[in-house]
Amino acid sequence: MAAYEEQEDLDRLKTWWKNYGNSVVFGIALGVAILVGFRYWTQHTEQQRHSAAAIYDRMFQNFHAKKSADTRQLGESLMNEYASTPYAGMAGLLLARLDFEAGDAAKARERLQWVLKNADDAAVQHAARLRLTRIHLDGGDKEAALALLAVKDRAGFEAEYEELEGDVHVSQGRREAARAAYREALKHLPPDSPYAPILNMKLDDLGPEPAA
Repeated sequence: MAAYEEQEDLDRLKTWWKNYGNSVVFGIALGVAILVGFRYWTQHTEQQRHSAAAIYDRMFQNFHAKKSADTRQLGESLMNEYASTPYAGMAGLLLARLDFEAGDAAKARERLQWVLKNADDAAVQHAARLRLTRIHLDGGDKEAALALLAVKDRAGFEAEYEELEGDVHVSQGRREAARAAYREALKHLPPDSPYAPILNMKLDDLGPEPAA
């Protein structure tokens, strides 16, 4: 009897394997492929980050050594070949600064827009947005400057956004709106901030408040 039951079990196993065996093999192979692929992707991503960090370090050193050509070459490499790393956005900020200091505001805007579109790091995004706003304001495009400042998430950069809003309002002749923005900026600075006197000077430049 036991031998008969064992044969039945064996027959059921053969039937099941005939119907589903290929699916099982495919599933196992797919699982292995996914695991191997994930490990490769993780290692590749880590290698990319290490390489990008080394390139950015050299770029930064060249920037401080005033080697503009070398700085630009390394920065372009980071933006083109390591765009998925945080260092590409940082390189874009540095190249935009070089472009602006060289008098090429249009190229600086292009760099900063690339950073806004591609950078994942929030601090890098905020820095790019604020610098781009300043370039638009300096160029007389006040509406574009205000549009860039219309973001809700300003974490860690509230004072900078409020100050720039104040500067835009000043350029529009809206003194009271500027005054409110500068005061809001001061609220986000620590009491001993060395930048507070500059904001207070901007407030003083607006003159006395109108009588109630």
